[in-house]
Amino acid sequence: MSLRLLAAIASGVVAPVALPPTSLPILPFVLAVPFALIAASRGPRDAFRLGAATAVPFFALHVAWLPTSFADLLGPAFWAVFPLLVVALAAIWGTTAAFARAIGGPGRGTLAVLAPTWIFVEWLRGLGFLGFPWGALGYGWLATPVAQWADVVGVAGLGLLTSVTAAALAAPFVGPPAAGRGLRDRFRWGVAGSGGRVAPRLRGAGPLVAVALLALAWWGGAVRLEAVRADLRTPDRTALLVQGDVDPLERAAGGALDFDVHLGLTEAAVAAAVADGGAAPDLVVWPEAAVLRTPLEGFRGAPARAALEASAPGATFVVGARARVEGGGANAVYTIDASGVRGRYDKHVLVPFGERWPLLDALAPVYRGIFAAFGLPMLENTVPGPGPAALPGDGGAVGAYVCYESVFDAIPRRMVADGADVLINVTNDAWFARGAGARQHFDMGRLRTIETRRWMLRAANDGITAVVDPTGVVRAELPRGVRDTLVVRYAERSDVTPFVRWGHLTPWLVGAAVAAAVGGALARRV
Repeated sequence: MSLRLLAAIASGVVAPVALPPTSLPILPFVLAVPFALIAASRGPRDAFRLGAATAVPFFALHVAWLPTSFADLLGPAFWAVFPLLVVALAAIWGTTAAFARAIGGPGRGTLAVLAPTWIFVEWLRGLGFLGFPWGALGYGWLATPVAQWADVVGVAGLGLLTSVTAAALAAPFVGPPAAGRGLRDRFRWGVAGSGGRVAPRLRGAGPLVAVALLALAWWGGAVRLEAVRADLRTPDRTALLVQGDVDPLERAAGGALDFDVHLGLTEAAVAAAVADGGAAPDLVVWPEAAVLRTPLEGFRGAPARAALEASAPGATFVVGARARVEGGGANAVYTIDASGVRGRYDKHVLVPFGERWPLLDALAPVYRGIFAAFGLPMLENTVPGPGPAALPGDGGAVGAYVCYESVFDAIPRRMVADGADVLINVTNDAWFARGAGARQHFDMGRLRTIETRRWMLRAANDGITAVVDPTGVVRAELPRGVRDTLVVRYAERSDVTPFVRWGHLTPWLVGAAVAAAVGGALARRV
């Protein structure tokens, strides 16, 4: 194995510590190594190998919780599927590298194309049936003041900062490649002139630009952080977040007692608060699918709605439930108060092979056998909702979204644009049985609070149940794996951030840069 491949693999091994949950802010420096290798590669095929070699250890470590968690719950078969996912993700990184090398040509032209292409491909990777945004570069800034720029540029913009600075750091090491050159000849300090010589006046210009950009982003983020903190209203609303800690397999197979579990927790928490001299909460939040088989709508749902009202008089409930819709069932969130059902949002972005399966009806006998092997009944496809929309809540509107949708920035953004003054994430992370998956999911969702400058209330079946303020700071949380409730304070906000207004343009601007690079490459070859 060549030293170049070893260097790419080593970068992939180190890179996961730069993303949640560890979030060490080193990603530009780590990515500079594979970026330099790709720019100095012998051609697109070589670039593909280097990009894929970086991706394999990166994704194998970053999402190692996936087979670990599901093997605990459903058996070891998921370990056999996991390599296929890693290979697919590695192919995406490899193709990105090969594309940049083909369009940018040898040397630093590849870096100029690679920086925007990487972010554009990240955006594409989050679209469609198999959308999977784990590993997006922008989350590497979550633990730093740089993250405070997310209310302007979003996670894609933060990722672009990472890729641009990585390319700038790599630039001095990239000279014109030539067949047969050794490692030392391929990576030179300074900007190579004719014959690969170094232009001393520009020596180190790339790293200086990168350090200047990072320092400016860090300083500006710290200033923005203090400004937002100074503008925060004292929390004046009270919410009760319920963590039922119900076994996920039992829920899939039954679920009839879920309503009673969450209702009992609510009654006990409200009674305790009143006994301590407090008041009933303004808002009560139950997690994703807390109600599976108890009807909430119409005449049949009247007893359940009356029980909710009696458990927390005067409160508005935000309840995750299963709703019957044309074509099957929807993973829904209801807002309910004393007047009845105020609104319902049906989950729009569904989990592939978790909430919908290709050709389920045509291959029903096959699926039935697979589900039975894991101790599950025959499941049904979930019907996606029409799209994000705010729901009427306590006083104002709420942006209530479900589980997986928290890692797709477009969902909360569109809800806030529709008038939501607080974000509510109902989720069931019990499927993340072991490993970093649940914490990654929670941390990625925290960035939505910065992008929208909204408080986020999060109720999770077995955790992480928490409240996060508009700067991304966790104000309170429950430990995982306990059946409990959390009383939190929050405030409503009505301001609209630049990201909410124009954030949907960021991927298109990056895509335009990629298209311009392609056009320039074609023009040069005519």
